[in-house]
Amino acid sequence: MKTIIHHGFSRRWLGLGMSFVAAMAVQAQTLVTFQVDMTPVSPGPTDVEISGTFNGWPAPGSATGSSVLINTTGNIWSNTVSISDPPGTVEQCKFTYNPGGNWEPVAANREFVLGTGTQVLPLEIWGTNDWPVPTNQVTFQVNMSAQVLLGNFTNGDPNGSITVSGDFEGWDNGLALTNNPTLSGDASNVYSGTFPAVGFPGGTTINYKFRMNGGWESPASTGGNNRQAAITNSTQILPLVYYNDNSIHDLVLSPITVSFSITMTNGTLDDNGYAFNPGGGDTLWINGDFLNNWDNGAWPGPIGSLPANQQMIEVGTSGVYTNYFVVPRGNSIYLNYKYSIDSEDDENGFATNHVREIRSYGPTYTMPQDVWSWTLAPSNTIPTIVEKDFGNLAIVAPSSGNIPITWLGRPGVVLENNSSLSSGIWTTNSGTDGTQSTNWPITSSSQFFRLLKEQ
Repeated sequence: MKTIIHHGFSRRWLGLGMSFVAAMAVQAQTLVTFQVDMTPVSPGPTDVEISGTFNGWPAPGSATGSSVLINTTGNIWSNTVSISDPPGTVEQCKFTYNPGGNWEPVAANREFVLGTGTQVLPLEIWGTNDWPVPTNQVTFQVNMSAQVLLGNFTNGDPNGSITVSGDFEGWDNGLALTNNPTLSGDASNVYSGTFPAVGFPGGTTINYKFRMNGGWESPASTGGNNRQAAITNSTQILPLVYYNDNSIHDLVLSPITVSFSITMTNGTLDDNGYAFNPGGGDTLWINGDFLNNWDNGAWPGPIGSLPANQQMIEVGTSGVYTNYFVVPRGNSIYLNYKYSIDSEDDENGFATNHVREIRSYGPTYTMPQDVWSWTLAPSNTIPTIVEKDFGNLAIVAPSSGNIPITWLGRPGVVLENNSSLSSGIWTTNSGTDGTQSTNWPITSSSQFFRLLKEQ
């Protein structure tokens, strides 16, 4: 044991270890050959160099070692540079020459993906940039469970299809994704496929959308716009997502009657500075994505352009206006909507909406009372009106042998408890799914609580 901790032995072992690390570093070197045809340069150059991310971008005439190219034959200059960056690194560079301290006149830096061992880059003519762009293999995957549950899609239907379209394939008819029907549960509803995408990792973003039976998805996370993904390496698996970003818990599973209300005082201004005057005949309306897809763009429009059932009705003379609607099965629980004076899109800026969630399974749900959003904005800037998904877990003083617990809930969110934070198993209380409060019996042991959003 003493010989192991002897200082001389320790030094010898450390030296051996350092030598081993150094040997590994040498093995990681990649020998990259650069070559350029300087024919367009007249009079001919006195020296040619390569400058880039791998050697600190030396100015023309200041490169050393193998970064200085050699006139091998005719107007061809070449040399092999040892680069120690990890394989897969995207390197940038340009050729330079003297006299005159000239940088290569290409619009953007040259790029190449560093390989392993030895690598010979294509011969280029000074001033052109035709180095090939790498082709990466990207795996797309989407979970169709919600669509299957709602009957919008049937696995194995010969007339059905799940595809992906994007700029990586020219926004064509879409590339076919497949599932594995032998898997159990939700796993059989996962469709995937691996396809080529051209671009340099770290500098390329692809846009795409999934398609069901030829239709296009409208992802909630992008506001219905395209999905995006950055290319990070030559073989890449994108995260598993739900079609339309809707898991089973994100959809209305049976029709539900949703009530809306808004406080609207006389004189409230719209985004054009017009003052609301119900005594003068002004009316208040609501429109949203759950109402025939914004009534197919009925706003802006003339007075009375909206269906009569979309008018908000004042409760007595309270200044509170209400209405209710049946949200159909299969609709997202996330509702985008806004209010209007006299059936014009004037509550706030274009596409700046109230975004709230249906937080119970029904058969009825009452949205929190809204306020005309333009008046909430300081200096009339446009606010964000998006409800928090879930959270706000709170415990109040015990009462009658119980501990009242409240939280901001929603379908798919459950309360869990455990007697310890450092050990034990968290118990899922399934009866709290889609609720927002409970009375917890007081016990002799400590209890800890958290919220879990199920997938």
